[in-house]
Amino acid sequence: MVLGHWHTGFVVKDLDSSVRFYVDGLGMKLIRRFQSKGSSAARVVGYEPVEMTGALLEIADGTIFELLQYIVPSTDHKQSYERNVVGASHIALIVEDIYATLEKLDQFGGTKWNDPAETEPGKILSYAQDIDGNWLELAQIDLSINKLT
Repeated sequence: MVLGHWHTGFVVKDLDSSVRFYVDGLGMKLIRRFQSKGSSAARVVGYEPVEMTGALLEIADGTIFELLQYIVPSTDHKQSYERNVVGASHIALIVEDIYATLEKLDQFGGTKWNDPAETEPGKILSYAQDIDGNWLELAQIDLSINKLT
């Protein structure tokens, strides 16, 4: 039985660049950075030896978002430009102004994949990628006429 949601995480190539993208570009709050290595980390991720650096970020609604950079073994940059492949994942973020967010995302090295589309009254969606190719679904939702489900 699932009791709740702890966090969502992405593997990134360069932690400093990704923190800048999500904090300065998208407005998330840096909670803390961390280092992880040794036998307990190896048991969790299945690599021996392992060394990672990471950051925990907070989205405005309190959701925790984790960024991980593998130092040992080094991160394999495997970018996909397709959203329909098995294993493709995304994080869906509610934004205040989808057009301004896409512009800011572009300024910080992200990629817009489609123009925003109104899928129903008061719900505008667009797909984008962060600087490492991780998929972002941006949603501008008028909560006075829409539910989040």
